[in-house]
Order: sequence, then structure tokens, then C-alpha cells
Amino acid sequence: MKETFGEYIHKLRSDNGLTLTKLAAALDIDQSTLSKIENGKRNVPEEILPKLSSYFNLDLKKLEHEYLSEKIAELIYPQEETKSLLKAAEEKAKYIRTIKTQQGTIKF
Repeated sequence: MKETFGEYIHKLRSDNGLTLTKLAAALDIDQSTLSKIENGKRNVPEEILPKLSSYFNLDLKKLEHEYLSEKIAELIYPQEETKSLLKAAEEKAKYIRTIKTQQGTIKF
């Protein structure tokens, strides 16, 4: 998805003929909060992802992927060379994953 997560939620809501009130209630958030999310004035709270997935019958893993990719994009968009920055972040993530995996391993 190229649009923001908020724009995506707005599109889902509009395409399904839902009011802000109805979708906000389904997501267990305030109507004004949902409006701010859709208009890009507030970040999407991660805890609504499972509810959003369930309500619209969407793949939760794909939603989480889009959510995280937007968070990363928000961090790096001011940078000129995002490709090299993402490559460095990927290497760092692999290293951290290795450390965390080793910490969870019991050695006899």
C-alpha cells in the first residue's frame, strides 16, 4: 500500500459504507481518535490491528507489516539515502535477532 495507514483505514471504512462512529466502536476507540488517525493527525495505535483485521477479514500479518513499514518510513523519510539506511537496519536487526536467540538458549 502506498497510502498512509490512516488513509487506508479511511478507504476501508468508506468502501464499506461505515460511519466514523460505527468503525470507532468496533475498534474500541473514540470517534475523534479515529478521525485524527484517518486525517494523519494521530498515529495508529498498534492494539487496534487485531480488531481491524478481524472486522474487515484482513490478514493480520500483512497489516502488521504495513504498520511497521509506515513507522520505519516515518523515521527515515527525511534522509537522502534510504536504501543504504534500510540495508544497515536490516543487518542490525539480524544481529539483534541472533543475540536474542542466543540469550533464550539454555546451554548444558
